[in-house]
Amino acid sequence: MTRIPRSGTRNARPPVRTSTRWGGLPARPHVTSVQPYEVHSLEFGSGDEAVVLVHGLSGSALWWSRNVQALAARYRVLVPDLIGFGRTRLAGPLPTIARVAELLTAWMDALDLGPVHLVGHSMGGQISVHLAATFPERLRKLVLVDSAGIPRPLHPRALVRAAFSLVPPRTWGNPLFLPTIAGDALSAGPRTLIRATSHILRDDVRPLLPSIQAPTLVLWGERDTLLPVDHAREFHRMIPDAKLVILRGAAHNAMVDRPRTFNRLVLRFLRGEDLDA
Repeated sequence: MTRIPRSGTRNARPPVRTSTRWGGLPARPHVTSVQPYEVHSLEFGSGDEAVVLVHGLSGSALWWSRNVQALAARYRVLVPDLIGFGRTRLAGPLPTIARVAELLTAWMDALDLGPVHLVGHSMGGQISVHLAATFPERLRKLVLVDSAGIPRPLHPRALVRAAFSLVPPRTWGNPLFLPTIAGDALSAGPRTLIRATSHILRDDVRPLLPSIQAPTLVLWGERDTLLPVDHAREFHRMIPDAKLVILRGAAHNAMVDRPRTFNRLVLRFLRGEDLDA
């Protein structure tokens, strides 16, 4: 395993900021040194257990703005900007999916987090799978939301179909969220997006899935054309004792398209309650 340099965090008592974006919830910003990177994150709420929300390709912490308030009512919620996205700038080449999982673990160490509930969306889900399989002691529970990690065929017909599926709002769902998507994509820049997409396509998480020990919930938008529902069923089949819920009316960003249902299901799962109730 790659050795990770000793890390630290600035602002032991970070300033508290409030914003209507987070429902008026106080946000505590962190800048954490995970050499050679400075990882930006926001912290909300309090509690004995922590929930870490990991965004997907071209995303940022903002992609969880409709979920933080509900989760922070019970948990300590931390939302990082992954390396190369949001406010976390690159320092050299963009790390691979497996490497980001290692760096995310180092970030958790720097913030003195014990085992966490990990919620990963799209590329963030792919990263979360690596973390769950490689560092099982770091997880309480795992939630995979429209997760990447299962390669799609690359023959010409499949590529044409995939390109068509990217046209908004077919894939991206709620049109009110499109400005956030566009702003984060511009912030990351085309070079980072292309490199990240290459890392995603080169990585197949299926060999890792049977080794996941954490209780796992697979949440998927029924209208996701970017990562089809068949992928959800594959995650569900290969992860021991995983639970699967398909969200009606949701596309790729299920946590944005159906936030109330999403929040209710995640909270029930984290509390160990029946998801059908």
